[in-house]
Amino acid sequence: MIVAVVVTYQPDLAELGHLLDAIRHQVQRTIVVDNGSTIDVKSVLADRDDLGLHCLSLGKNQGVAAAQNAGIAWAREQGANFVILFDQDSIPEIGMVALLQRVYQRKMEEGYRVAAVGPRYVDERNCNRAVFSRLCGMRVLTEDGAGPNVGVLVDFVISSGSLISLETLSHIGCMTETLFIDQIDIDWGLRARSLGYQSFGVHNAVMTHSLGEAPLIIFGHKLLNHSPLRHYYIVRNAIWLIAQSYTPLGWQVYFARMILVRYLLYSVCVVPRLAYFTMMTKGLWHGLIGRMGKMES
Repeated sequence: MIVAVVVTYQPDLAELGHLLDAIRHQVQRTIVVDNGSTIDVKSVLADRDDLGLHCLSLGKNQGVAAAQNAGIAWAREQGANFVILFDQDSIPEIGMVALLQRVYQRKMEEGYRVAAVGPRYVDERNCNRAVFSRLCGMRVLTEDGAGPNVGVLVDFVISSGSLISLETLSHIGCMTETLFIDQIDIDWGLRARSLGYQSFGVHNAVMTHSLGEAPLIIFGHKLLNHSPLRHYYIVRNAIWLIAQSYTPLGWQVYFARMILVRYLLYSVCVVPRLAYFTMMTKGLWHGLIGRMGKMES
């Protein structure tokens, strides 16, 4: 049995409805874990006729990882074999889940210890963005969305759309809740990699997904656009990941370079510059001293 775990926070109810419609015939059960929205998501979903739909309200925003873990725990109680994680702004194409499961089974038969299998995501605002990444020596190689459905080896897949077995989660562990919101999928994927598991991206399994806000265009290049607060988590969690024993040197260098580039671009070129600089600096400091969880003002 496959259980979909959908994490929500102040969701657009129309978009959430589209997601639930898209997955209702692809999975056996769905749990929506709401992270303290001011909207009464549970009451809204009660009007739907989805027999396999359940809603769990956490009451307050405990972060994406905590919500995912709550959904995973519920799926385990239902006797699920697999979970597939979704953000509220993702829409899988018809047949995506079945294709991911077929690739999972094929890779298991080929002798791999499979961590997660994930789709190619499409963000119309960032069409040229590579979706699959893996470390080769000291270089992080990326691939775009062209290719067959045999499964390409990656170091991690983004959490939304990722198919994971409950048995694998028992061995690797759940999501790191102290990261709160950012790079949770990278952490889990690298942790799995260090334990001998491998993740795979499937080009022909397609999901629309929004990354951040409308992209920024700087010097003719599109950049992912996140708020100053989100940059606090991006920088803090990158510093934390650099310090983990299971993070390969190549990824440590990548994270360090990413932090430097963001400092240069957002503190100089993106308004409000001071807010970006302040939040990234706070994230840098908190990462160095190990202050994790939700940022408290």
